[in-house]
Amino acid sequence: MKTYVVSVITQDKPGVIETLSNLISTKQGNWQASNFCQLAGQFAGIVEFSIEEAHASDVEQALTALNEQGFQLQIKQGEGADSQSPCSTIDITGNDKVGIVKEISSALARHHINVIKLTSTSEPAPNWGGNLFKAQVEVRSPSQQALEEAKDALEAIANDLIVDIELG
Repeated sequence: MKTYVVSVITQDKPGVIETLSNLISTKQGNWQASNFCQLAGQFAGIVEFSIEEAHASDVEQALTALNEQGFQLQIKQGEGADSQSPCSTIDITGNDKVGIVKEISSALARHHINVIKLTSTSEPAPNWGGNLFKAQVEVRSPSQQALEEAKDALEAIANDLIVDIELG
């Protein structure tokens, strides 16, 4: 069995996921996980699937052929099972500013905290006149102490930043 991770970007239109799932299914692949969204008129995402070795070459060729339909894909073979250590979730809310994701990711990296998943938005803040930044970050930490130190570092980024950590 081989596992693949494929990143996809194409113009947003109905049927993108159907095209991918049909291709993977037709080639005897098993869709295991994915995350997709529409951003600025583009549809982008990532999918993980597994397939028998005998069908691997066929699915790679079929995926590559999608480039002719306007898809941009990056195909990578998986490197084994993910770590099973527990994850924690960090919720962050505050005034949006240029560089906030860089500052957040730097604070986490300095404390050797691995980002598993990051979801963020910037939306108008009611009654403030600016934008409100919201992020949910799923992480794996080497220790509880590292997580507490990272929380302090995150809260130091801005005096209005609210950081809540749910331990996994």
